Amino acid sequence: MTSGARSSQEEVSAHIGNVVRSEVNKNADYNLEEWIQTRIHISKGETIMDVGCGNGKQVEVFSDLVGDNGKVIGADIFSQVPGLLGKAQEKLSKKTNIELIDHSASVPFPQNDETFDVITSCYSIYYVDDVRASLREYKRLLKNGGRCFIVGPAWDNSREFYDLNQDVTKQDLPRNFSDRLWRINNEVIPAAYEIFARVEVSPFVNRVFFEGDEGVKAVEEYYRATLLFQEDSEQQDKRDKFAKEFVRRVQIDVDKTGRYIIYKRAIGLTLYKD
Repeated sequence: MTSGARSSQEEVSAHIGNVVRSEVNKNADYNLEEWIQTRIHISKGETIMDVGCGNGKQVEVFSDLVGDNGKVIGADIFSQVPGLLGKAQEKLSKKTNIELIDHSASVPFPQNDETFDVITSCYSIYYVDDVRASLREYKRLLKNGGRCFIVGPAWDNSREFYDLNQDVTKQDLPRNFSDRLWRINNEVIPAAYEIFARVEVSPFVNRVFFEGDEGVKAVEEYYRATLLFQEDSEQQDKRDKFAKEFVRRVQIDVDKTGRYIIYKRAIGLTLYKD
């Protein structure tokens, strides 16, 4: 496995939390991987790289789409996130067309120009040091006619969830957290239009359901796994107090309606290299 630059602590923490959140997101209206496929149309025999692949959720799906004659590379900061590589290897143990590399998206990749038919980056580009540099790198790596798909949170992603957090904590969203919510709109979209020949922007709204007592427990796990929870306060006892009140409010909703719902709002960008 190759190795890349050290990543920020917030990116490392986000990767740890994503393992929890990816499990919760199974109880949703739509499947993210199916939406991605409607945008980029992966075919048999193609070569794919998934940047920020995490525990391999997308990589596993892409492996089936490209078939035995295709190849999928999953890149992530495996050496910096305890247990992440093991989870990915366990999930992908029966796949023979996959390679995992330990690499930060903030530094150039070792592959030659025009290596990939498709590059994907799901909920990871807002952690890179330089958005334009990363997009130029993706363009370099794409074959002529290749496409890149990037998805990240819209500025109003999980707005109801964050509004409840503000009501509980009596404070605005942490600055770093708020800036990440705006990075797709403010940085990624303008840079994409500068660098790529053609850009398609598509919104995606997905409801995630938490039902009954198990749902309330899952909400607490989800909340504690977010960067929002970690950035609310430097004091653990204060964060625990916020979590207790947050869960109490969710329990009230579940008692009334049987469920608590988070609205995940995302923006997808399909970028084409002519």
